[in-house]
Amino acid sequence: VTTEITDHVAVVTLARPKKMNALDMDMFRAVRDAALALRENADVRCVVVHGEGRAFCAGLDVKSVMSPLDASANTAELLERKDGAVANLAQEVSYLWRTVPCPVIAAVHGVCIGGGFQIALGADVRVAAAETKFSVMEAKWGLIPDMGATLALRELVPRDVAIELTTTGRIFRAEEAKALGLVTRVVPDGEHLASALATAKQIA
Repeated sequence: VTTEITDHVAVVTLARPKKMNALDMDMFRAVRDAALALRENADVRCVVVHGEGRAFCAGLDVKSVMSPLDASANTAELLERKDGAVANLAQEVSYLWRTVPCPVIAAVHGVCIGGGFQIALGADVRVAAAETKFSVMEAKWGLIPDMGATLALRELVPRDVAIELTTTGRIFRAEEAKALGLVTRVVPDGEHLASALATAKQIA
């Protein structure tokens, strides 16, 4: 994960393109650290979060995080809540963006599923390329989407919609996401980052 700040706009890049920016333990820690650093930077007036390569984020890197040798230690680290903290590491990659004191824009494309979708839901504004595929994919693994989706979905969509999305894990496109209230703006493919940056510059 990289962060570049220009003219009061911070651009956070999920930079694991060969794995479609899937979340391994290093990515979890790096996303958390980026949000924490920006939360303390009074010079930043807007943040844009986007993914390098073909996707925003393909969710949990199950093969890496749940490898037989490391699964127990990784699970413990992801679920541990430090003294006084309101979220654990798995939740912080989404929740902490809500604590940044300036607007946060997620610019998404390709796939935005599972933990990636939950990172995007932590942003204040979501700009999506038209081809983007979304899914609360945790249902496919028998997991509860408790990285932030349970909090954000109840604010953004009716209860029945939240239940349907979280229990089916179905894939839906950007236009449906916008119709449901999960995406702020849909733009032509390849224009998501430029559109988000234009908005960020207006804010800053």
